[in-house]
Amino acid sequence: MDGTPPRDELLGELGERIIDAFRYLQREVTVPREGLVHVTRSEADIMRILMEEPGTTVTEIARTFGQHKSNTSTRVAALVEKGLATKASDGEDGREVRIYPTTAAMENLARYRRVWAEHLGPLSTADEADLATAARVLGELADALAAESGRSNT
Repeated sequence: MDGTPPRDELLGELGERIIDAFRYLQREVTVPREGLVHVTRSEADIMRILMEEPGTTVTEIARTFGQHKSNTSTRVAALVEKGLATKASDGEDGREVRIYPTTAAMENLARYRRVWAEHLGPLSTADEADLATAARVLGELADALAAESGRSNT
């Protein structure tokens, strides 16, 4: 035995570390910054869904969070007002409205990724190969969790 904990222990620790890191990185999104569109925590949650699954509905978003549709609709309206989301009628059912991220939302996310990189850079000694492995494993897990819950993540 090489002293490495069993796989299930490592996966459990990885899950815990993801939650720990998320708390701090989420704050970076909710703090107003020059050149970035500020969002609330709830709006950030909705934006993550829209980035993962463009064209989702308010009902689907509300169901994901266990929220009332009216509360979710209010948050979506705020995102539309901020220029981060757009609404479009469903081609098959004109009563159904689909929500999409805008180009501004994609640019805002890219700017936040730079903020996260600047914040994390001095905190880690990992080289590019280690970071590539970590990103691959976390991406694999995120995609599998999304698929398991019935959502796509790509």
